[in-house]
Amino acid sequence: MYNKNDTWKELQPLLPSKNQITDNIKPLEKYESINDMEIHIDEYEKNAETTVVVLHGVGGNGRLVSFFAVPLVREGYNVICPDLPGYGFTKYNKRLTYNDWIEVGSKIVEKELLKSRNVFLIGLSAGGMLAYNVACRQQEISGLIVSNLLDNREEEVRIYSAKNKFQAKYGIKLLNLLPSFLKKFKIPIKMVTNMEALVNDKEILKVLLKDKYGAGSSVDVGFLLSMMNSSPLKEPENFEKPPVLMVHPGNDQWTPLQISEIFFNKISSKKRKVILEKAGHFPVEEPGLTQMEEAIFRFINECVSGHFT
Repeated sequence: MYNKNDTWKELQPLLPSKNQITDNIKPLEKYESINDMEIHIDEYEKNAETTVVVLHGVGGNGRLVSFFAVPLVREGYNVICPDLPGYGFTKYNKRLTYNDWIEVGSKIVEKELLKSRNVFLIGLSAGGMLAYNVACRQQEISGLIVSNLLDNREEEVRIYSAKNKFQAKYGIKLLNLLPSFLKKFKIPIKMVTNMEALVNDKEILKVLLKDKYGAGSSVDVGFLLSMMNSSPLKEPENFEKPPVLMVHPGNDQWTPLQISEIFFNKISSKKRKVILEKAGHFPVEEPGLTQMEEAIFRFINECVSGHFT
């Protein structure tokens, strides 16, 4: 599986040493059957009472979020990083919709809730709203952590998410007019999103954009439309649990803080916002990276002990 992919290996030396996969901290690869799909999962098992499920966004995969997983494993948590359908090594034979992503996330969390006392859910980039939707279904999780919350119903969000303003204003409308048989075709994800702003480090960006299992891949038009046309499963004013931590990059060149605040500020549950200094959309820059880790550890500890306010 990921031994066939060199991107994550090329990425490792570009990361701080504390965030690199090592012989002592490396995932076990496995497949899990969910709704006639074979979901590839990177699992870091510590036999701990707390499990963290990490959901990537568009142009990502479970292995690319290892920089997020490794510090969590060092801290003593089990970590689950699935390849969402359309990315990585997950296998499927169907026309995907955004609901498939929600189903996959929900089933994984449901299974972990049966095994672990505490389950936390993390969503990066577009995975933030995905994690929110999963949390709407799985309200027994102990906490929700997001880097972004992008409500595509908002025009300002669409403007930043798309490759340019013309696509944001007219692209989805035009694609919606396509006949159904054309919506099954794939287009390179970098043609319709601002992938050039994925990460601020140009060397890392070069590595990520050539990854055919992630940012360099193509996406079904139908899936893209289903995601862009989706509404949250619950309006933020009605989201009362679990607690939410938003760790937002302070130098996000793709989706700036204010467009996540549109949704985050309306959430009714207990919540906290931490801005990551100098960190880009793919938050690997210091001091933001360490600030993110410390904020997550604190949030988990406070939620588990019942002291989060």
